[in-house]
Amino acid sequence: MSERKAAERKVGLARLWARAKQIVTTDPSGSDDDDHVVDEEAARVLAAQAGKLKGGLAKVAQLAAYDPGASLGRGRGASATARAVLGGLWDKAPAVAAGDIARVIEQDLGKPPQQLFAHWENVPLAAASLGQVHAAKLHDGTDVVVKVQYPGVAEALRTDLDDADFLRKLAGAEVGGALDDDALTALGDAVRRELDYRAEAAMQQRFCDAWAGHASVRVPRVIAELSSARVLTSVRARGASIVDTTHASPDVRRQAAAAIFAFAFGSPLAHGLLNADPNPGNFLVETEGDGHVVVSCLDFGCALEIPDDVREADLAVFHALLDEDAVKAAERFRMALAKTGLLRRADTLATTAHRDWERALARPLATVGDFHWTPAYASDFADATRRVLAAGGLQLPARLLLLWRQRLGVAAVIGMLDAHAPFRRVLLDLIGHGRKALR
Repeated sequence: MSERKAAERKVGLARLWARAKQIVTTDPSGSDDDDHVVDEEAARVLAAQAGKLKGGLAKVAQLAAYDPGASLGRGRGASATARAVLGGLWDKAPAVAAGDIARVIEQDLGKPPQQLFAHWENVPLAAASLGQVHAAKLHDGTDVVVKVQYPGVAEALRTDLDDADFLRKLAGAEVGGALDDDALTALGDAVRRELDYRAEAAMQQRFCDAWAGHASVRVPRVIAELSSARVLTSVRARGASIVDTTHASPDVRRQAAAAIFAFAFGSPLAHGLLNADPNPGNFLVETEGDGHVVVSCLDFGCALEIPDDVREADLAVFHALLDEDAVKAAERFRMALAKTGLLRRADTLATTAHRDWERALARPLATVGDFHWTPAYASDFADATRRVLAAGGLQLPARLLLLWRQRLGVAAVIGMLDAHAPFRRVLLDLIGHGRKALR
């Protein structure tokens, strides 16, 4: 490409970026209402630009597609049609040319993919914000998937993450406005880690080991010798997407919802690990011959270990929510909450906003038997969180931001399944009533 054409392309991409960024970051009215992608036309523009530019813009568009602040008669969030348009970016963003992907692999692993693998598919299985995934087969016959980082995306993402307003969008509509500078820095650092596939491979293997032997949760094993800073090879997982599973039978949705809940809440509480990116595209639901459902959990780029003191305080909160004595539970919960650092001021405990948040958080865990986790419940939980943060009752310091951002996100993912499941029993099986967490 000539220098002139390269310069023209750079200017063109800058214009695309400016138009797409305007959709998600401007706030001409000063209100919260236009903090969301609200109509199909805007969503199509955003999806088109995000698909071309990848990086941070695509991650914001992905979030907008399942943001728990989505409109359910509240006048907030993206419309259902707009969310469907943006949902294609979970795993169906426009792909990068096969030759460009092959060059990344050869630069990192020393050989082109056709030599490294017994079989290589040029057409990707999935393409998302930072990379795309190709099917391949090892020389021993093992089916694998190979995630390859888009060339140049690292520089684009780092530029995106230097923008504080953009980071607030990336935090999600319900929490972004409440974040201080330290929390924004923590979020930016966590997302930057997604660019290092070696670190991701190490975290993925830790999750794999932690969940080994679980009946319903699987994490694919990493093929370390075929992984690098920009290439990650794993044993291939099979199954239906969350979107497809929304049309499955009530029993399949029930089992899938329980497994996702176990993984999302159990990883930090029982194993001290957090996968902070609960994108619906990161779960595959497989129904085995006997009707048993297994959920494969994918993409560990934004994953980290929970510090011991944070984990212990967090466990105390959820043990309180599981207490069968309602009076004792309320007292234990508030004492535990104060120790976590979530509580900003004790005098807000009696406010309506705080009580609404407590009730929303507790509902699935206070329900003996099946709880119906609906899209409306996910929205209620998100809205209650937004209101208590806005009222100053709670805060999200840097050490807790990713943990609670993940819980809001996974609440929306489970809500998509609209399932009845025994969420209280699932968590009790993982962490018990207050004794040492089960391994």
